[in-house]
Amino acid sequence: MSRRTHLTRTALAALVIAPLALLGFYMWALWNPGDTVSRLPVAIVNADAGADLDGSRLTAGADVTAALVEGGDVNWHEVSLDEARDGVDDGRYYFSVVIPEDFSRDIASAASGAGEKARLEVVYNDHNSLVATPVGESVMAQVRSAVSETIGEQSVDQVLLGLVDVGKGLSEAATGAQQLNDGTGEALAGTTELAAGSAELAAGLDEAYAGSIELVDGTGQLAAGAGEAAAGSGELSAGLGQLVAGTDELGAGATQISEVIDTVVGPLVDAAVAAGLSGDETLAQLQQLRDGARQIAYELSDPNADYRGGLESAAAGAAELNTGLGQLSDGANQLDAGARELSTGLGQLDEGAGQLRDGLGQLQDGVGQLDAGSAELATGLADGAKQVPQFTDTERAATAGVISSPVTVSANNVAPAVGFGPGVIPALMSVLLFLIGILTWFVVRPPRRPHDRVHESIVREGLRRYRVPAAVTVAAAALMAVLSMTVADAEPPSALALFAVLLLVGAAAIATARLFTVVFGAVNGTFVGLGALMIQVFAFGAVFPIEQMPAPLRLLHDLMPLTYARNAIRMSLVGYWGPRFWLAIAVLVALVAGSVALTIWWRSRHRDDDSDMGQEPGPVTERIPVPTG
Repeated sequence: MSRRTHLTRTALAALVIAPLALLGFYMWALWNPGDTVSRLPVAIVNADAGADLDGSRLTAGADVTAALVEGGDVNWHEVSLDEARDGVDDGRYYFSVVIPEDFSRDIASAASGAGEKARLEVVYNDHNSLVATPVGESVMAQVRSAVSETIGEQSVDQVLLGLVDVGKGLSEAATGAQQLNDGTGEALAGTTELAAGSAELAAGLDEAYAGSIELVDGTGQLAAGAGEAAAGSGELSAGLGQLVAGTDELGAGATQISEVIDTVVGPLVDAAVAAGLSGDETLAQLQQLRDGARQIAYELSDPNADYRGGLESAAAGAAELNTGLGQLSDGANQLDAGARELSTGLGQLDEGAGQLRDGLGQLQDGVGQLDAGSAELATGLADGAKQVPQFTDTERAATAGVISSPVTVSANNVAPAVGFGPGVIPALMSVLLFLIGILTWFVVRPPRRPHDRVHESIVREGLRRYRVPAAVTVAAAALMAVLSMTVADAEPPSALALFAVLLLVGAAAIATARLFTVVFGAVNGTFVGLGALMIQVFAFGAVFPIEQMPAPLRLLHDLMPLTYARNAIRMSLVGYWGPRFWLAIAVLVALVAGSVALTIWWRSRHRDDDSDMGQEPGPVTERIPVPTG
């Protein structure tokens, strides 16, 4: 069979078998990717500083973070801002979500009627996976809905309802402040009059206190005089009593004398009258003596007589006078004591009136300031009530519906893959270099001539076979570096480092493809290499997130050369020279050295075989001749 016929059959087989195999593998690998999104590691940063709302503390960022982590849409990792940035750069996280510092403040600003939508800042990086960004956008749509649910239309409606209540309260407060202002005006007028009255009261109390001092002097004199009068009346009453007693004794004597005179003179007078001496002067004198003695006895002893009755009345009056003057003395003493207490009280009252006058003066000043302040308060509350929006029930419901989704997503893709952007470089260039390596050994194969050996050393002779593929690799690496920096707009920190990494990846591709063609033959090795490349496309994580792949592919992820090729290219694009970069370089170097060593060892072990692929007649294979003696 001619080589053309063999190639034609091979091409037809590849055109039929390869798509079917790829389709079947694709269906198996991505049978239900929606169930595995929760495995994707994503960084979340809560930088929210919180805000004060109606006297309470609003920490919406913490609430949103807790809700997202609990929801588990993806595998959230709560980290710092620097950790999230580094993690997205080095591939630990597919993307990051940052809740900014003003998140709660923007939510609280809804109460002003012109609030800002709160932002969620999302950073994608297509270097990590070509599919992760669309998956992340889908996740963020759900996150945005969840965040809006967390904040809630009801809470927003309560804010609006609170605003209405605040507006009403301000209006009522403004009315009350106006009434307060009116009352303070009246209070100011009243305190002014009260202050004036207190001044007059203080002056009057001064005069009253001075008068009370004079009153104390007068009552003291009155008490002294009353005491002296009571003492005199007592002496008078006692004298009159003695006089009455003396009068009683005189009356008894006068009665006896009158009786003696009546006894002596009476018969004489009767005899003289009988003798006819009625005109006699002596008889008249005797009659006068008898009548006078009788009258004296009557006046001195009979209470009905003027003298004796007057004397007894005088004695009784003197007794009553003595009693009354005693009472007057007691009353005067009490009056003096009361006057002294009155004077003391008026002194204290006078001092208090002075303090009252001074205090009312200060009160007048304070009420004046209160009146001025209440006027400013009434004006300020009235102006504030005008500025607070007044929502009707319909307006409130409509506004709550508008702002019930208060969160917006601000997305930034640091390395987009769309339109052949820089994000596609790690996946595309690593796959292309391995594909070029496989196709290079399929197209460019050393002829099988036993005597075309150049070097005696098997190693040097084996390495000589890599000359043309090496040149192809250098050209491919240079072309891809140029395309990355021109067409894809990549801006690596070092173009030389990028070229070196691409060259190393190309060398690994050439070395492994050569090993396949040597072990399995040119055609079979090509198919084996293409099959391995197809498996790697699903397992190296640059196209499909490895977390969404079936368990066998996840186990193969760290064993795939394409994984380290993609990591090395991606890290050289962002300037990450950490341990993961050098691990990828070490693996690729080991892969090149190991593949070349195995290839030479395999060729030296099978140097007597007729071909690299058994006895297949079509393709031309190579053979390392054995030197003859």
